[in-house]
Amino acid sequence: MTSNIINFFEVERQIFGICPKCGGFFRLSECKIFLKGEKVKDWLDELGKQQLRIDRQREKIEEKRREIKEEASRRGRKQAQQAMVTIDRIFTPKGLNPDDAKVIFHPIDYVVFNGMNKEPNKISNIVLFDRERKETNAKRLQRSIQKTIESANYEWQTVVIDEEGSIEYK
Repeated sequence: MTSNIINFFEVERQIFGICPKCGGFFRLSECKIFLKGEKVKDWLDELGKQQLRIDRQREKIEEKRREIKEEASRRGRKQAQQAMVTIDRIFTPKGLNPDDAKVIFHPIDYVVFNGMNKEPNKISNIVLFDRERKETNAKRLQRSIQKTIESANYEWQTVVIDEEGSIEYK
């Protein structure tokens, strides 16, 4: 019995036909044979419908999971910001976002790119933030930085480093 079925499929692969529309050759084993009218449903059709239902439910669950995760992330960010207000005694009282601050320590403590994390690519101003210094040299350096900025005696340069490591100033 098994060898008869195998022989049938081997013979089916050796029977060729010509497509009436395009004129191309095809094997009988490559044909999808169907009858006109409605097909009788079998267990494989039912299995396919059930799989489709499961896939739709899985998509709904995944979408709901994404929504829950985004909401939890929003709540977490809000809680972190509220906690930061109680912890941060430097930036928050001045209305600055601590995430916008970059630590330098010398010649000043921080550079704050105000608005950088609120709206990407939109910095409203740059704040040079330093604690009050008691040493004479440090105070002199602070005044020097302040005078340089007030007199607009500074340059803006863009440095481009290509893949080979060459540096170009623009």
